[in-house]
Amino acid sequence: MARRRKAGDDTAIMAAWRASRGGIVALVLFTAFINLLRFATPLYLLQVLDRIPVSRSIETLVMLTVMVLAAVAAGMALDVVRRRMLTRWGTWIERRFGPRLVRQELSRPGPRTSPDLNTALGDLGRVRSFVTRGAASWLDVVWTPLFLLGTYLIHPVLGAVAVAATALLVVLAILQEYTTREARRVQNDASREAGSLMTDAERNRESVAGLSMSSALTDRWQRSAGGRLAERERIEARQNFFQTMIRGLGEILRIGMIAFGLWLAVTGGMTLGGIFAARVMAGFGYTLAERAARNWRSLREARVAYVNLKQRLAEENGAETSVLPDTEQAPLVLDKVSFRHQGQRDDVIKRLSLTLTAGEGLLVTGTAGTGKTTLSRLVVGLIEPRYGQVRLGDVEVSRIPAELRSRLIGYLPQHTEIFSGTVRENIARMGDLPFGEVVAAARLAEIHDRIVALPQGYDTPIGPDLTGLSGSERKRIALARAFVGKPRLIVLDEPMANLDDSTRRALGSALKQLKADGCTIIATQAVHSTPLSRLADKFLILGGKSMEVTEAQSAKNDTASEDTSGLRSVT
Repeated sequence: MARRRKAGDDTAIMAAWRASRGGIVALVLFTAFINLLRFATPLYLLQVLDRIPVSRSIETLVMLTVMVLAAVAAGMALDVVRRRMLTRWGTWIERRFGPRLVRQELSRPGPRTSPDLNTALGDLGRVRSFVTRGAASWLDVVWTPLFLLGTYLIHPVLGAVAVAATALLVVLAILQEYTTREARRVQNDASREAGSLMTDAERNRESVAGLSMSSALTDRWQRSAGGRLAERERIEARQNFFQTMIRGLGEILRIGMIAFGLWLAVTGGMTLGGIFAARVMAGFGYTLAERAARNWRSLREARVAYVNLKQRLAEENGAETSVLPDTEQAPLVLDKVSFRHQGQRDDVIKRLSLTLTAGEGLLVTGTAGTGKTTLSRLVVGLIEPRYGQVRLGDVEVSRIPAELRSRLIGYLPQHTEIFSGTVRENIARMGDLPFGEVVAAARLAEIHDRIVALPQGYDTPIGPDLTGLSGSERKRIALARAFVGKPRLIVLDEPMANLDDSTRRALGSALKQLKADGCTIIATQAVHSTPLSRLADKFLILGGKSMEVTEAQSAKNDTASEDTSGLRSVT
């Protein structure tokens, strides 16, 4: 098992590297030919300036010119092909891993937030951006020593000048990175803070307008944006300084090569052709190093992003779980479950144990803040218990594969969630379920007649920002989404909110039908909820010092009692 898990950890990354092996070899070969063809220009200058004035052969000049133009054209064509390959490789990487990361982050148990998904996609975007834009410069920089060596072979003095300029370029690039790193971090933090503030304001625009909060939010945004602008100004000033220094160093190198070359020519140390050949060769080496220096940050960020992606994909492969075939019929088991919210001292759920078999219903009640929503999230695997286990049979709910869990569990959160899409897509959980199942679920939720009255029926676009549906209608669409496919376990958090009496009775009838094949857990603040009370086989009131489940058969009257330990039970 250990060997299998270790081998599976790198399957996604290693498979991608294996699939890219042929293309990588082609990129290396193309890079070699591109840089070897660059030697054609200095060789051309060496031959033309030293031999043509002496031989006065026009035919030789034409032949050499045609040859060097052909070499330059071939190098340009190979570079176009290479960059096209890198662009397609970057696109292939994003297509290969993008859906996998989205699916993994959205199905991961625990209180996940949007920054987790945004971070994963940001890492993928940085890797793709480096491959498409920065990889070529780092493939070329390997050839910098060869150009410097060629300059040295023409004359050691000119080689020393080229090496010194390139070394100074590396020092300037390192200083630029070091002196702007902290300012960039502060700027990024300020940008995230300002962006988060505006996202919250946009999401709660009605409260902002109704409570006249725009001035206060504007002041807060201005403080965050002000810090961001100050740091950006500092970063850009330093970057402009170093970029000017690097460009000036390049000019000094070119002037120095000519000056030292002419001095050597005057003293008889080299020819005119050698001067220009060495200048061009040193310029190639310096330019390749400069391009790599400009892409140093992208290389570092891509490396960090690659490590993060590798870790995320390894976690995904390591999370695969073997599930027995009878899990769909297995009972729901809460085994001494305890949970505490971060920052709290006491457990909101403490050593809770219960078992629900097919056909049983549990009614969970209690005042606000006693843990009803927390228990609902524990049951469906959104969060994991601090101690104990929540299982379907022998498998923890949070470890059941997402595809199977979507068939086994229907869930209605406390706050109704509508996605941007059609009514059919919302009920079908944004998937491609058979239309008959969608209609059957809508009928159970008593929303079918309202849907067919919409302008486009089940194909009517809806979403968080689209009006036209009342709160009750949105709630019933969410209920239909929980009912679709008649899942094995149905968990409803405050299902009666925003529903009228007739719809509540219809919901009770629907739950009675669904209960025949599965079990239901209903969390509600209303202790006396007649339609739900009649459906429940077990009752649990949260808020006491201990937690026990009371069987419905323990009493016949609709009364509430409290035992000596502080446990309240409803019968």
